[in-house]
Amino acid sequence: MERIKIHRFPHVLFFLIFSLIISLLFLPSLASAQGHFEFNFHYGRWSLNILRPVIEDMLNDALENHLKKNFLEDIQANHPELVEKAYSQQVRFDSSGDNYGFEIRWYPGGEKGSFSLGLAIEKTSMKVALPELSAAFELEETISSKVANFAGNASGEFLIKPLSFHLSFRWDILPSSPVHPFITFGVGASGSNALEKSTLSYSYTGNLKITGEPEEAYSGGETKTLQELKNEREAEGEDFPIPGFFPFLQFDFGLKARLSRNFHLLLTAGVWNGFLVRGGLSIRL
Repeated sequence: MERIKIHRFPHVLFFLIFSLIISLLFLPSLASAQGHFEFNFHYGRWSLNILRPVIEDMLNDALENHLKKNFLEDIQANHPELVEKAYSQQVRFDSSGDNYGFEIRWYPGGEKGSFSLGLAIEKTSMKVALPELSAAFELEETISSKVANFAGNASGEFLIKPLSFHLSFRWDILPSSPVHPFITFGVGASGSNALEKSTLSYSYTGNLKITGEPEEAYSGGETKTLQELKNEREAEGEDFPIPGFFPFLQFDFGLKARLSRNFHLLLTAGVWNGFLVRGGLSIRL
């Protein structure tokens, strides 16, 4: 029964928003003489790179043991006599993405009102990557004391493209001014399908040089969806839960410029499960 609820979640939200649109088109009496509606189309760019130094330090600590173990296991599968003497690594982080959507806002206070309530449908692409991860080993044979050196590089990427539904609250500051700031706070969610179809990929290469022996090359990699990983783990008897929804938190600051009585340009920057800068066009009714 719980699984049915998870998969119907986005369809229920879509139905609610669709019902609101139909109501606006065919039941204009919903809007009081004072209140008004705005329709907004927008596009933006998403990133986490503003936090790159902090994230790189966290990833470097989190990945060191795991990465070192995997490289060492590959080497010792062919050379069990080799043991670690020294290890070092460097991690570089990158992220990118975009966002576009359609939003309906209602200003209950009318043209000069400050507060507004918004409903939106959003499509966001978020890519988090480790484009470069380098590792270096110094090893030694336990019997002959031969010295060996290994240099490897790895990269990885996580990509998710959720279609989400959002509720937001906005406060315009000095709304009667032709150009004025505003603050928006909102929440949203996408169904579990977005996580199931998200992809995780990685690849690695490396070269091992043992004194007096030919150089050896190592490589590998794969790309899988989270659903494929879940199926594999469950087949092995391991638990791999995927959340029932993918949440969003929105908090941004913006500027609104009046082009005419019915058309406005908007520019915003703020938090959107990361950082998002976007522009849009609003049409007032």
